[in-house]
Amino acid sequence: MKKLILFATFIGVCSSALANNLLPTDEQVKNALYSNPKIGAADARKDSLNYRADAIASGSQEFVVRGSRQNRRVTNIPGATNYQEYWAGIERPIRFWGKGGVDEKISDATKSFAGIEYADTMHETSKDLLATWFTYLKALQSRIVAEKNSQLGDQIGRIAQVRYKVGDVARLDAQLATAEQGRLKAFLELAKAQESASGESVTQRYQGIALIKNFKWDVIPNLQTRKELLRQQFLERSHELKLAKSDADRFDLQAKRSGLDRFPDPTVGLYTANEFGGAERINGVSLSFPISGSARFSNASAAASEAEMSRQRVIETEQRISVEFERLWSQMMSRKAAAETLLSSAKSQNDAAQAAEKAYVLGEGNISDLIAARKAANENQLSADLMRLDALESHYRMRLDLHEIWDFD
Repeated sequence: MKKLILFATFIGVCSSALANNLLPTDEQVKNALYSNPKIGAADARKDSLNYRADAIASGSQEFVVRGSRQNRRVTNIPGATNYQEYWAGIERPIRFWGKGGVDEKISDATKSFAGIEYADTMHETSKDLLATWFTYLKALQSRIVAEKNSQLGDQIGRIAQVRYKVGDVARLDAQLATAEQGRLKAFLELAKAQESASGESVTQRYQGIALIKNFKWDVIPNLQTRKELLRQQFLERSHELKLAKSDADRFDLQAKRSGLDRFPDPTVGLYTANEFGGAERINGVSLSFPISGSARFSNASAAASEAEMSRQRVIETEQRISVEFERLWSQMMSRKAAAETLLSSAKSQNDAAQAAEKAYVLGEGNISDLIAARKAANENQLSADLMRLDALESHYRMRLDLHEIWDFD
């Protein structure tokens, strides 16, 4: 039984390793995102909004303590007399007209907005990581192809040198082969530099992501029949659209609050006074109301306009997200078709280059045709590989926006 469990664990580990060959592991991505400064700033921003939400719910009304002390001198009576007097009171504005309940709703809406904004930042940073990772993969594949081309150039150079030494070909053949070797080695050095720079970009910006030096090509599934379902899911799961709707909810509540602010809040208080040296004691209740000015009505109208503006922004965002889906979908399908065509073309061109090399070894071709055939085959292979990576990037970008991968928010 123990052996069976160990075997099952081994199979699970192997399957996981193979399944995530092209992309970094989920654990690496999660750690890299949580240690990214953008996410740190978004977390602080969320805390800030939550504290502000608590302040909105509590209200800005505060107790005010007032007091005075005075000396009263009475001279119109026999024997002028001084009296010590004081006055003390406490008062506080009170939210009336249902403003407290609306503030509670604004507080909840602000906290909801803070959470969605944090999730949106996490998602946008994930998209940036995906793009940075695929930039590295393209540089890696360019280096792999350049290395292979350089080895093939060396092979052609050796064949040309051997044939030149036995007098089978002219010196020009050896010179052309040497020149081609140099050109391919120069491309290899450039490819290595590009791989190093893009690798540094990944590891410096996203700590903990391990660079790979080879990968297994993933198959791009055909999603054509699921287009309408995916469009619906794309809209439903869009953080940008959720953020716009949440913002519109907040503006609606703030407009309602500004509407209530047209009616001023009362201020109530208690006070006590001691006059004529304690001969008279006064206790009472105070009540005051500001008299509304035109500014309150203007602020309410401005808030209503801002709420309408946010509702229009929701419609515009929904349209833009729908267009974004069409753009991503079209890009994904066209790149997939182009990659398949280029792969077929690269295979044919590579067969032709191998035939030209075989003919040259047998003395039935010339070096110029061989170099031209090999150069075309190399370029076709690199174009096909880069297009396959473009197609895979589009595929994973779609899955990321659908929250099927790296869904840590």
